[in-house]
Amino acid sequence: MEKLKIAITKNGIDATNDDLFCSIFEDPVMSDLCIPVIYDRGRQEVALRDLDKGNVDALVYTSIAEPTEKPAGSIEIIVTEKTNFMPFAQEPTAEDVIRFRDILERDFDLRSPRIAIVQESKACKNPDLTSQVTEEQGINTYGPYTQKQLLAEDMVSHFDGIIVTDGEAVIQHIITSLSLEAPVRYYAGGKSVVTAVYQPIHIDNAEDRTVNVSALTHPIFTAVDIVRNRTFYDEARQDILPKLFRDKREDRKQNETPQANTNNDNTEKAS
Repeated sequence: MEKLKIAITKNGIDATNDDLFCSIFEDPVMSDLCIPVIYDRGRQEVALRDLDKGNVDALVYTSIAEPTEKPAGSIEIIVTEKTNFMPFAQEPTAEDVIRFRDILERDFDLRSPRIAIVQESKACKNPDLTSQVTEEQGINTYGPYTQKQLLAEDMVSHFDGIIVTDGEAVIQHIITSLSLEAPVRYYAGGKSVVTAVYQPIHIDNAEDRTVNVSALTHPIFTAVDIVRNRTFYDEARQDILPKLFRDKREDRKQNETPQANTNNDNTEKAS
């Protein structure tokens, strides 16, 4: 596969850290991974147009203030080193779980993902949702759990995706409690791949004014992985091969033609 072109905005990078920002892409690992297309501050619209036109393969925002609106038709997923969180404002439905499953399979290359639901409220409209989805849709769905249960038993890494119905504050608490490093915002479900830093890129050292490098590199790595996973997933479902084994009974049915009763006019009748 050719190197991917990744559009990266600089709105979240302080002007004094431009040299460090550029030095990240001088790293041989990064240069082998992708071709960065860097957009200066205030050129977010240009980056979006290039993404829509296919001039770049993915877009990475370095500021949590971008985008002011989520890409059309997308849902936000928080990607961490242990699992993927989907914040939800209300109790999910079976359709929401199915959509999350589809994203995990196509974008994260997770086959038959395990999905958990975390809900602090005890008043569940459908307390049997997880068992229904598991039985009717064949999706491995568990819960609902409380945040306390999830952390006390350290179950986060047991699941490929976790739907959190009480908002992003719960996710932030889980991330902080487990010391998960450099989470990534991913705007999933849309045609284009768009990621962003999870928290503002801050100054680690006031003297040399360095930034947390992983906060920037992780969204780039995530974008590259998702583009590649989508490509492999879609290609595997094109030009489906014919059946390797033929049912011989079908061949026999085609070869069996009704025998017509014919009389031989040249046959001499017995006298």
